[in-house]
Amino acid sequence: MRRLHLTPLTKCLVFCLSTVAVLISNDTRFLAVLALISMTCYVSPKLKLRINLVILVLLHVLVMYLIDPDHGVSLYHYNITWLYDFTLQEALYLGNILCKDIVILNFLQYFILTSQPSELEISLTHLKVPYRIAYKIGQFFSLGSRFNTFYTQRKQAAIAQNHPFSRYRAFILFIQTTQHNVLTYRHFGKKRHRTFYNASTLTTFDKVVLLLALFSVIISISLVIINGGRLWNPFL
Repeated sequence: MRRLHLTPLTKCLVFCLSTVAVLISNDTRFLAVLALISMTCYVSPKLKLRINLVILVLLHVLVMYLIDPDHGVSLYHYNITWLYDFTLQEALYLGNILCKDIVILNFLQYFILTSQPSELEISLTHLKVPYRIAYKIGQFFSLGSRFNTFYTQRKQAAIAQNHPFSRYRAFILFIQTTQHNVLTYRHFGKKRHRTFYNASTLTTFDKVVLLLALFSVIISISLVIINGGRLWNPFL
């Protein structure tokens, strides 16, 4: 069975639309479902659950709790103690933050880590980002892979010549000798008529995914109307 791939533009739009959806509504049910859907990103072999991201999300939740431990009570206008002084309202509020972080980070790293730097550039250009800015962003995301290749090559050469070679020295040389890959970033024309060497077109699968992402925004707006506000309060 052929593996289904999304174009970089689709990944970028899915991230943008999902972020809008989670920012509009604070309905815990909707956020939990969207968080579970975002976990499907890990089907991609290029994406792995990173412990540093898990720690980052948990730290964010912890900081939000320490800033105001009673914010959930003031938000839901109820005070039901669960464990010691920790209330169910606070747990629900922190659950909203957790789900939002999961959705945003999953779709963001799926877009960035599964796309080539030049593909990021093309996606941003299609979203009407000025080409010079998009190009610099693409170059920024390619720094890591280009530096690792440069460092490995220079280190092997230094070992062969029995010369010391530090990562700091490699970084300085890398900055001084960096050259762009012309073929990867080759483009034709200018402004709206610009075309790219490795541009990809939207497939049926891309269109279905984009419709689902757009549908999530519609659901988010609908829940605000149904709930009479951004918040879903199960304690009423």
